[in-house]
Amino acid sequence: MFRYEYPIFEHKNLLKKSMLDELRDYPLSLSRMYFSGYGDGILEGCGLSWEQDVLHLGAGLLHYRGDIYRMEEACPLECSATDQLTYLKVRFAAMDYERGKRGGMGEILLSNAPAESGEMELGRFRLQEGARLRTVYENFEDYQTEYDTVNRIHVPYAGPGGAGLWPQLLRTYAKELLETGTTDVYDVGFAMAVLGADGQASPMCIKAYLAGAGEETGEQFSNGECYRKLLHILRNRKSGGTGWKQQESVRGQMILL
Repeated sequence: MFRYEYPIFEHKNLLKKSMLDELRDYPLSLSRMYFSGYGDGILEGCGLSWEQDVLHLGAGLLHYRGDIYRMEEACPLECSATDQLTYLKVRFAAMDYERGKRGGMGEILLSNAPAESGEMELGRFRLQEGARLRTVYENFEDYQTEYDTVNRIHVPYAGPGGAGLWPQLLRTYAKELLETGTTDVYDVGFAMAVLGADGQASPMCIKAYLAGAGEETGEQFSNGECYRKLLHILRNRKSGGTGWKQQESVRGQMILL
């Protein structure tokens, strides 16, 4: 049966172990049930800003192997120009605590090596001498700028059905797609779904959209591949191209005539 209960602490009442267990177990079980089926990635926050050779990683939540890792304050990282591809990532490790306690931590670091097993990428960039590192983007295509711009295309964002693309990136895509005036049912449907969900889109939803737009995808496809296919569609619409399904329909009508 379903139940709802919580301990009440009152003056002169005995503090029972079951009361403390309830405080411990309820939020943990609630979060695990709510995020069940989510992929590993950023849940909330973790924004980036840069100033005076310092990269600031904002407070946020990460979902990793069923657990929620939280960082309640921004983390500053020394970040000087090296003109080399640099990765911002988190390295997860179990912690040794006193008896009766367990947990883990994620070490934040900058490295020239991409994220490996037990690590999660939070961004990548190539900063040149004398330049400023940008964390603001002009348009959808600008997200892939190689130099002096933080690239978050490859960062996993936790969501139902697995990890996907950055919600801000998808919102930008949806807005620019609608601005092209496209009337393709897949374009309009996908854009409205993304905007209605504040940028959230499951990998299954994105894959179905790409397939409807004529973009081939395998069983597994990376964030980078997904971005390239979305960019291809957007360029096509901006140049006046119609949706793939529309083209097939028009071609069939011409044959019948």
